[in-house]
Amino acid sequence: MKKQLNDGFKMWGNYLQAIDEFTKGDDAQFGRFMRIICNYGIYGEELAETEIEKFFFTSVKKSIDASVTNIKNGKKGGAGNTASSNDFVKPTLEEIKKYCEEIKSSVNPNDFLDYYSKKGWVYGKNNTPVKDWKACIRTWEKNERKADTVHNKGDDVL
Repeated sequence: MKKQLNDGFKMWGNYLQAIDEFTKGDDAQFGRFMRIICNYGIYGEELAETEIEKFFFTSVKKSIDASVTNIKNGKKGGAGNTASSNDFVKPTLEEIKKYCEEIKSSVNPNDFLDYYSKKGWVYGKNNTPVKDWKACIRTWEKNERKADTVHNKGDDVL
């Protein structure tokens, strides 16, 4: 059994259009082109052999690579703007702990890491990719202080 490198990749409509153009309705060739795409996207294997397969594969390879990278970084898209996806590096628990100590933050590093790991390192209603995890910690702390203020207002009332 082959070793799976990736969980998946985004299949774009232009792949289907390109395959249809190259295969001209030949289902056997269509299957071959799909196998080329899927084997590369999931297993990292380049199966293109003929000149036409290599030409086709070259035209979609960069998009598949970007899609795999985005998925690994918790994004949903494909080619898009790959520069920003490569800039962000997920912090380790130790880095989070160190930063929280440095700024004397009350944020629980384990909770923070669990939360953002589960969400795929995105925030907000539009699932915007995180660019600066340290800013997220500062925002988390501000939100905790606001929540404490609201919850503590009624503490004096008997």
